Parts: sequence; C-alpha cells; structure tokens
Amino acid sequence: MEMVAPSGPVYQAGTLSANPVGMRAGLATLKKIERVAAFMQLEERTKRFCDGLNAKFNEKGLPFQLTYAASLFWLHTKTDRVMRRLEHIPPNHAETFAALFHAAIKRGVYFAPSGYEVSFISLAHTQELLDKASAVILQAVDETRI
Repeated sequence: MEMVAPSGPVYQAGTLSANPVGMRAGLATLKKIERVAAFMQLEERTKRFCDGLNAKFNEKGLPFQLTYAASLFWLHTKTDRVMRRLEHIPPNHAETFAALFHAAIKRGVYFAPSGYEVSFISLAHTQELLDKASAVILQAVDETRI
C-alpha cells in the first residue's frame, strides 16, 4: 500500500475503491461464482447459443457467423478465416451489420450499435431467452441477406 497515493507514486480512485462494503460484496460475488461454477455455465451457454446459430446460418446460406470465446461472442459477416486483425474484417461489414442491428432491435434484440463490439452471455440469459434471441437473430439476418 505504500506504492499507492498519497504515500506512493500510484494514483488510484474509484467509486468503491477501498470501501469495505464494496470489498466484501466483491469477495462474496467471487466466492459464489466459484461455488456455482459460473464460468463453466457461461461457456456452455455461449457455445450452445453460438454453435446453434452458426449451424442455422450455414444451413440457410446466411452471410453471418458468430465467433466466441468463454462468455463473449461477436456476430460478424461470414469469412473463411479467423479474424485476428482489423484488416481481416470484410470491407462491407459495418454497413451489413448496421442493417442487421436495426432489423434485430425492431424485434427486441439489442446489440451494441457498432459491428466491431462484442456481446456477452450472462447467467440471467435462460435457455428460453437465448432461444427467443436466436429466432430473432435468424429473422434479422435473413432480412439483411446480401
């Protein structure tokens, strides 16, 4: 702690920084996450959601795919390679995603408005909600077919 201001050179601030109630709440949350195997549940939900949609996209010949890791996923224009750099993103992705965004939002599924942002699955996303979201996403992608 001697490294943290005012004693040391590192400045750190935040709404709940060093707040004992916030620290206890954070610790309790981490313990519960471990106890209920939250990370494993999130990975399983995300995999099932993304693999299911990717299979439907392929089956229907739709021009999108989901790339995912752990509990996050990215809906993007279909490509033949894993995108690891900005120049790998197809040139028409932003325009195509914008159309998809609007088609999905009018049906009640909200993505971040930029096609370059990821989405997340949470423990609040039940299988029923994910199934509804999948159906809406399929409709929106079908509507925005290139």
